[in-house]
Amino acid sequence: MKKNLFLPEVARLVTFGATIIVFVACSSILTGCQKDSSQKPNAGNPTAMATGVRTPGFGQDLSSSGTTGGFYWQCYFTSGSASITQGSAGNFSATYSNVGDVVVGKGFNPGSAGTRGYNVGVLSGSYNSVAIYGWTTSPLIEYYVTELGSTVAGTRVNTVSSDGHTYTFYKHQQIGQPSIQGTATFWQYMDNWGGSSTGSNHTVTMANHINNWKNSGGQGFGAYNYQILALEAYNGKSGSINATIW
Repeated sequence: MKKNLFLPEVARLVTFGATIIVFVACSSILTGCQKDSSQKPNAGNPTAMATGVRTPGFGQDLSSSGTTGGFYWQCYFTSGSASITQGSAGNFSATYSNVGDVVVGKGFNPGSAGTRGYNVGVLSGSYNSVAIYGWTTSPLIEYYVTELGSTVAGTRVNTVSSDGHTYTFYKHQQIGQPSIQGTATFWQYMDNWGGSSTGSNHTVTMANHINNWKNSGGQGFGAYNYQILALEAYNGKSGSINATIW
């Protein structure tokens, strides 16, 4: 999924002008996805996990993104419905229904090779993956470090050990697909583990993944664009998540 430039300009300006009056009165900001500031992470467990092979990529842009409290957020979906609600700091909750594809989450813009902490408090319904997800430019690369579920496509490259787990590195080329730079040809880097748990704090040492991508990916690694803790679901799935990144 994925762009951080969303909404046709004219529609965006008209919608924004009309809705800002309502938002001021409600003390919240509502875009194509919903946004406000309550919610804290709660403990919970997924009732179902759907995993499988996918060729991630953009579809029709029904998305929104922005910043709040120094954190970047995104709610991308191609059909069905999805919304995101902002909690304090890096917390967010999201719901989605009958989606073609949704990638929704919160994090940082730009990203970094630093260590990310996260807690998935609630995860319900069906989904494909929860990952540290982001983009680079020059070269243009879409990447995943998958903590729950599965993100697998293309060619298996090698494995990388990090934070007590073994991830399998896959790479895949997208040809003439939408990206954060418009329609483009780019590579996807996917480190797949998927064995994390809900209701506990976890760590992702991004430097371990990025160094392996640089050394073994064949396309190097570019300048950081956004980097978020993201849930992805597709093929008509519905569910919800409440999670925090720091």
